[in-house]
Amino acid sequence: MNILIYGTGAVGTFLSTLIYENNNNCILFSRGDKFELFRNSGITLKTNLKEHKTIYPDLFDTNKIITLSDLPFIPDLIIYCVKSYHNDDSINILKNIFQNTKTYILTLQNGFQSTVKLSNSFGDRILTGAAYIDSVLNEKGEVFETGGDPKIVIGSLYNNGKSLMNDFKHRFNTKELNIEISNDIKSVIWRKLMYICALSGIMCLFRQPLANILSDNKGREILLEIITETYNVAIADNAVISKEEINNVFFMSLIQTEKILSLLCMKI
Repeated sequence: MNILIYGTGAVGTFLSTLIYENNNNCILFSRGDKFELFRNSGITLKTNLKEHKTIYPDLFDTNKIITLSDLPFIPDLIIYCVKSYHNDDSINILKNIFQNTKTYILTLQNGFQSTVKLSNSFGDRILTGAAYIDSVLNEKGEVFETGGDPKIVIGSLYNNGKSLMNDFKHRFNTKELNIEISNDIKSVIWRKLMYICALSGIMCLFRQPLANILSDNKGREILLEIITETYNVAIADNAVISKEEINNVFFMSLIQTEKILSLLCMKI
């Protein structure tokens, strides 16, 4: 399979190693300091199961003009791992290169914004995914798995791409990365958003570690209100989620430690 990974953060680099090592054609779109880092030092992944050899995949700098003829192949799939605030620029770059191809794009961005924006340029060739990969990327280009049981759930809001998704799962479903295909990816994305909105929202509001916030009854009340409101919006969007999920997310939040930090809060 020919795969392009757009975005070289902790998730994109994590995936790139597993795909590259599986004898597939894999190229990366990067830019700035990360482009220079990976071009010079490669990417080194250490999961809970294995320390991988450093890889040196083909890199393309999105700060420069890229044309289809510059690439060694036309991707079957683009895995879209960029931050949401880079969507407009990133989608414009992809549009200029791939709009007239048959390439599919799998977005792993949280929420639905990227799916909608990508679909405006690429029609129904968009797949939506939820990534559950806890990893960190250091200044040396080393990627470390920090959680457990990495997983990607993929699906289509447009009821297409089934053959490609099955092929992707067949090739890359391993002990280091579980890949699931969902027939209701909308509900999957909303379940993850319930958790993200709760934790990021309340930590940005209080600007404290989660453990401090949840040691106070008022903090717990606000957390439950955020989860419930997100659930109500999901139901209004026709997501199929049991009301029990409110308590599930709430109790999952309670068992988290103060090591959890909101990336959103850190960026403000």
